[in-house]
Amino acid sequence: MDKVNMRKNRRGYFRIYDEVNLSYKKIDEKWVTDPHLISDNVFNDHSFSTDIENILQDTTSLLPGSEDLQFNEHESQNVNISASGMAFYCEDALEAGDFLVIKIKPASSMAVIITYSQVVYCKHLQSEDSPNDSPHPCFVGAHFIDMKDEDRDLLIKHVDKKRKQQNWVHGLFLAAVITVIAFPDVVFGLLFEFFHFLFELFLHILHLSFEFIELNLDRLVEHFFSTDLHQTQVIVFYIILSFIVYGLYLLGRRVPSFCRRCKRNLFTAYAFKKASLLFFWREQSLINKIKIMSIVIAAITCYILFGM
Repeated sequence: MDKVNMRKNRRGYFRIYDEVNLSYKKIDEKWVTDPHLISDNVFNDHSFSTDIENILQDTTSLLPGSEDLQFNEHESQNVNISASGMAFYCEDALEAGDFLVIKIKPASSMAVIITYSQVVYCKHLQSEDSPNDSPHPCFVGAHFIDMKDEDRDLLIKHVDKKRKQQNWVHGLFLAAVITVIAFPDVVFGLLFEFFHFLFELFLHILHLSFEFIELNLDRLVEHFFSTDLHQTQVIVFYIILSFIVYGLYLLGRRVPSFCRRCKRNLFTAYAFKKASLLFFWREQSLINKIKIMSIVIAAITCYILFGM
């Protein structure tokens, strides 16, 4: 039993970079510390409900001035989170020691968790270091307090699942990078042959499809219109040409919106990854930053000296 608890406690401090829907509200300390104002069942079982409005009503109904309690709503954002606390961007200048009530909904989950937290630090960032060009961005670290056991277990499971997924993705990406660095000629040769094979396969399928359509159109035109060979070929040619022109018209309408959507998704992925890297870098100590830079410089130097 002790081993299970130790493992659970250790997992509670695993931290991941994840995308969540986050809302928060600054509250007075007495709302957290005074048992006459806040009961132990303030969050009830509604933390797992998908009806956010019911959650807020049930959660805040026991708070003084609940009719005036409005959460600072935010769209999905990248956060650094564990079962014991989280770090996130906000526009409010909070101070260490401030108390918050936070609503968390992971983007990949339907669960909603509402808990109290205490601000550990609030860093005022320069505009070039902040995401999404926020006018007055702050980077806040908060420690969860009085979180229900079932909510904490849910958060631990979510963090553990995401951590394993990220480890697999990072491992595959690192293996791919190492393979490209170690065998660039082989990798690019295989990629060229693979895309060449796909291109030839596409042309072959396109040719077979064209022959199949032309053959069946010839039979249909001859059967319904009793035409000779030349007339049949002319009619089939214009029918196929009409379909090709219409297909190009549809393609021309779809391509610009598709390109814009791809561009938007690429910029979103870039912003998400940039925010993740900034989160990771800011939370490293000076010693760890020196270690990371030393490893990168050593790897580049070894590749230049021995790999080229």
